[in-house]
Amino acid sequence: MYCHHHFRYLAAIAIAISPVLTGGERSSAIAFAPIPGDVSPIAATDRKTEANQLSQKGAEQYRKGEFQNAVETYQQVLAIRQQLGDKKGVGATLNSIGEVYTDMGEYDKAMEVLQQALVINREIGDRRNIGHTLNLIGVVNRAGDKLSVAMQLHQQALQLAKAEGDRAGEGESLHNIAAVYGDQGQYPKALEFYQQARTIRTEVGDRRDLGRTLNNMGGIYYNMGQYSRALEFYQQALAIRREIGDRAGVGRLLNNMGLTYRKLGKDSQALIYFQQAIVMLEAIGDQTSVGRLLNNMGAIYESLGQSPKALESYQRALQIAQDTGDKVGESTALDRIERLTGQKSGQ
Repeated sequence: MYCHHHFRYLAAIAIAISPVLTGGERSSAIAFAPIPGDVSPIAATDRKTEANQLSQKGAEQYRKGEFQNAVETYQQVLAIRQQLGDKKGVGATLNSIGEVYTDMGEYDKAMEVLQQALVINREIGDRRNIGHTLNLIGVVNRAGDKLSVAMQLHQQALQLAKAEGDRAGEGESLHNIAAVYGDQGQYPKALEFYQQARTIRTEVGDRRDLGRTLNNMGGIYYNMGQYSRALEFYQQALAIRREIGDRAGVGRLLNNMGLTYRKLGKDSQALIYFQQAIVMLEAIGDQTSVGRLLNNMGAIYESLGQSPKALESYQRALQIAQDTGDKVGESTALDRIERLTGQKSGQ
């Protein structure tokens, strides 16, 4: 099995991740609402403006890592666009909701919403949004380790983007193809495609997506054992994430840098980054990632010979894992507590 666990660890927030599919509630709020026949042209124009403003608000919330707020805002947009019979807007909004669910690790919800988006976008022939939907469905398939399916979807999206002259879509498709190669352990191939994505994203001027690509390039160098090179890319990505106020992205990058400093044998430095990451992730309510970071910190305290602090970190990690239903984090914490204390805990 290829070593791409570095991407998997903070499943709730990471963009370049492949955790197993998780169960989720069905997102019944996405069903189409009836279109009223008595909406006046003026009222419709006002509602369309309201939907556009709310959509911008949702995008801003998503950019800042306020995922639940973004979903709620986009669902308001969806309701308005459904009422207006704006199918193009509905398809685009479903894509946005699916993208947020994907970043939240809510893959069942994401897939349900994205399948609806694909039907609508194909029905109206919106080729750009079809490509975007295919990319997002590909990401969900990557999350379930269905890498060949994901690759096919991303390649379809790439062809659509090229045909439409959609440079942003082309950059996204190349980024996603690179991520699949990374998951397959084909690191030189992954870097080749990430570099193409980086060039386009620099050209297009999308700072958030450029930050994602730089972060993932750092992850590839990490998995190749080139830790100093990985840090160079993480530093570039971190500067962008801070510049645009992406707290979830900053939290993940701080974690990645902590892991990298550990590999370089700089445990004290790693601890500083983990502590900063926890503050950031607690601020956005990502408890699963906080719990796993506490497991990372416990391991450092152990290596520094600070067993009481290590035990405290593991016990906090265990409590959070049990509260959030994170079986991986719970198992890790239990094993480490048992190793430290010589007795089983929490079973």
